[in-house]
Amino acid sequence: MKSVIKRIGLRYLLNLGVNNQLDLQTSVRVQLSNLIAILGIVSNIQYSILFTIAGAPNVMTMNVIHFFVICTLSYILYLNQKEKYSLARIILVFTISVPLLFVSFISFGKSGGFYYYFLVFALAPFVLFSYEEKFWILIVFLSNNLFYVWFEFFGKPGEFIKGTLLFDSFIQELFRINSVLSSLFFVALIMFYFLRNTNRIQKEMIRTNAHKDKIFSILAHDLKGPIGTMNSFLGYLTENIPEKDELVVALKELKKSTNQSFLVLENLLDWARNESKKIPIHMEILSLISIVQNAKDILDLQATDKKIRWEIIVPDHIKVFCDERMISTVIRNLFSNAIKFSYPNGTVSIKGIHLGKYAELTISDLGIGMSKDQIKQIENGNPFPTTFGTQGEKGTGLGLLVCKEMLKNQGCTMNVTSSPNLGTKITIQIPNSF
Repeated sequence: MKSVIKRIGLRYLLNLGVNNQLDLQTSVRVQLSNLIAILGIVSNIQYSILFTIAGAPNVMTMNVIHFFVICTLSYILYLNQKEKYSLARIILVFTISVPLLFVSFISFGKSGGFYYYFLVFALAPFVLFSYEEKFWILIVFLSNNLFYVWFEFFGKPGEFIKGTLLFDSFIQELFRINSVLSSLFFVALIMFYFLRNTNRIQKEMIRTNAHKDKIFSILAHDLKGPIGTMNSFLGYLTENIPEKDELVVALKELKKSTNQSFLVLENLLDWARNESKKIPIHMEILSLISIVQNAKDILDLQATDKKIRWEIIVPDHIKVFCDERMISTVIRNLFSNAIKFSYPNGTVSIKGIHLGKYAELTISDLGIGMSKDQIKQIENGNPFPTTFGTQGEKGTGLGLLVCKEMLKNQGCTMNVTSSPNLGTKITIQIPNSF
């Protein structure tokens, strides 16, 4: 019952057709077109009832027109849901004027002030269309203003049958007052909604600029170091003929710098894609031990350099339902962090268990740990300043943030328990079925 109420709720209707693939400005325009369509449906139902009660001229014809407009506005909501946004907006801006034309020509004339709505609808395309669609803005703006001018200066009052409510000039005046107040209300409502979303766009721009600065900072510092190290070693190797032991040391350093650059770049790209909502998700059933083993193999050299021991207890039969690339990135990040913040000769423990509908994977270390403020930053989804590892290893401050967002996108959860100098335990729960 609750889901049914949610589906027919106003918020659901306003967000028909809105998805994560749309940019914020397009999302706002879709929401505004839904809002105008909903208001149009309500208004046409309201006036159909009022015209019948008041005995308006040609009331049956008007009711047919109202029914047609209500069906068309409902179809516009359907078009938005099917992501045919441009067609929905074009039909909308012309449909909303149809009942006004008929009520002003064959029913009320100038009486009742219904032609005031043309001024409201002349403004609608400015909030519904982008600048690139200025042709439609101009057409709709000019046509609605021409209709208003025509009825204001050349229109005639309506002719009402004696004995009906509309024959009373006081009732006609009430309709006119209602038209003025309704027009002002619709303008205020649409502009308020537009300003509210403009504020959202401004905040999004500020956030985007902050992310851009973060990306440039990472490119300038966190990738420059490892790539500079690789360049130095390659220069040394091309200019000299090292002994075997020196060559092995140099190749190990190159491998370590390559791994570090790869992890930093992968985190950066995944974070950027996640922020732009453009990460495709391909869910499938996978073996948890295989994912864990692959991540370990990539980071073995990093662990060996610090003499870190692996303690892996993950049963072979545990399966998980997730995106392989995403979950591999997450586990690789968590392993890398555990190694980075562990003291030399330490142990990284990985344990997996089957827990109902979930598989639970716990990564523990006895390293430097995290402060409460850092854990709070992770929970709030905020990047935090780079923290150096026990041997000066540097990260991006994005690793756990990327993990948290990727896990959330797959229906997984992450819990972080840590204290300074006592180590960190991170537990993730991954669905093991559809």
